[in-house]
Amino acid sequence: MSRLGPVSESNRVVLPTGVTLLAGLAGTGDGPFVLLNPGMAMPKSTWDLTGVTGQLVDAGFRVLSYSARGVAGSDAPPPPYDIPTMADDAAGLLDHFDIDRAIVVGYSMGCYVTQALLERRPGTALGVVMCAGLRSSPISALVNEMELALFERLGELPKTVSAFETLMTTLDRASLQDPATVRGWRDMLVDGASSWTSPQGQHGQLAASQSWVLAGEPSEARLATIDVPTLVMSFSEDLFFPPTTSRAAAALIPDAEFIQIDGFAHGGLMLDPNRTAPGHIVDFCRRVRDGSR
Repeated sequence: MSRLGPVSESNRVVLPTGVTLLAGLAGTGDGPFVLLNPGMAMPKSTWDLTGVTGQLVDAGFRVLSYSARGVAGSDAPPPPYDIPTMADDAAGLLDHFDIDRAIVVGYSMGCYVTQALLERRPGTALGVVMCAGLRSSPISALVNEMELALFERLGELPKTVSAFETLMTTLDRASLQDPATVRGWRDMLVDGASSWTSPQGQHGQLAASQSWVLAGEPSEARLATIDVPTLVMSFSEDLFFPPTTSRAAAALIPDAEFIQIDGFAHGGLMLDPNRTAPGHIVDFCRRVRDGSR
């Protein structure tokens, strides 16, 4: 059984750029290391709560996770941000912890960061996992456009708007039709503590996401240059990264396998009680370590 909850200490790491990120290593195994690149607004602790960190530690890996710039616990420099800069943040953490090579796992926008890291640090990745974040749909660009326009007009994103977007994209159809579930999520998202350091951090990450999407990333050429074993995962009801687009993009990666997990939307990594996605991640990392992948 995988452990839930905190499995590692968190430290505020000052990067050479002066930006400080909340980060930490979990596990005492002999590796290889696994780097977890988070999605938008995703605190470091989410990896623990999903069971990803605990399962990887139990399998003998050492796991580096962090809260990206803009997320609570880390600095929120003035926006806009971009994906290459966020990839450089991840590279700076690898340097801080003296990690030369790692299996790199991305979730949602963390898949963008993962792809940029491969380009900016060739030879770093032993293998790659991209979960719910390979080739976005037009809905993703539309949501980013809407939220950035509200920032320009209001200087912030109203919590009710953010809560509605999160509900509609994170939950599966059955959950969205259950009034108690919707009320519970509404109360958590609107009345609970924010996952953002400040509105600047939220604005910055939105700008980074939109710049990547509007640039047409990932391009066919970028996908074709991924030269390590790759696992692409998609959730059947994901509006942001539907299986059709993710499967087609995975086919352009020379050594990729594709897995579709049914019954969940974009939040499937967090909401699946069976921990299906974490199990696939750990299995893939084991196979990379053992040379059978």
